Amino acid sequence: MLALGLLTATVPAASAEQVEREISISGKEPQENKFIIKGKISPSTGKPVNAIIEVKHCKKDTDCGADWKRFAKIKTNKKGRYSERVKGLTKGHERVYYRVATKENKKFFAAVSESIYIYRLF
Repeated sequence: MLALGLLTATVPAASAEQVEREISISGKEPQENKFIIKGKISPSTGKPVNAIIEVKHCKKDTDCGADWKRFAKIKTNKKGRYSERVKGLTKGHERVYYRVATKENKKFFAAVSESIYIYRLF
């Protein structure tokens, strides 16, 4: 049996010309062992926003020191919403963490969402 959890993350410092973005993230398991993360990047610009889903695999049941790796490149819709199917746990791992990140541009700072995780219950 698997479950979902949520962690917090840090946001970069602000500047006068650029605006901070907020990235929301949540997880669902619509079918057994099928996981979807979805959320919103705000403020929306009326155009699709490029973002990256990052993943971290941990062999222990707590947050490990593993590096974040790119899982997938995604685009939001015009309203800033995104949805993507993600993989569950691999053999030998107790937790897998996911987060969404955007790069800095002329209008916005780089931003990172909170982390969500999928963990093994038994």
